[in-house]
Amino acid sequence: MQTLLTPGVVTGLLACAAALAGIFGRPALAAFLADPSTAELLLAVISGVLALAAGALRGVNASRL
Repeated sequence: MQTLLTPGVVTGLLACAAALAGIFGRPALAAFLADPSTAELLLAVISGVLALAAGALRGVNASRL
């Protein structure tokens, strides 16, 4: 999963989303998505959510034993 969520991939996806937001007349959203710090923040949030999910799944697995 870590090979799919590299900063470059996240930045590229956000750039595509920013282009689409600009096309559909949402300049504020396009500016937010094109900001490089948004990619860092999104990557940190995704990593945190995945870490919480992994911890919860490990707990569920341990209770079955």
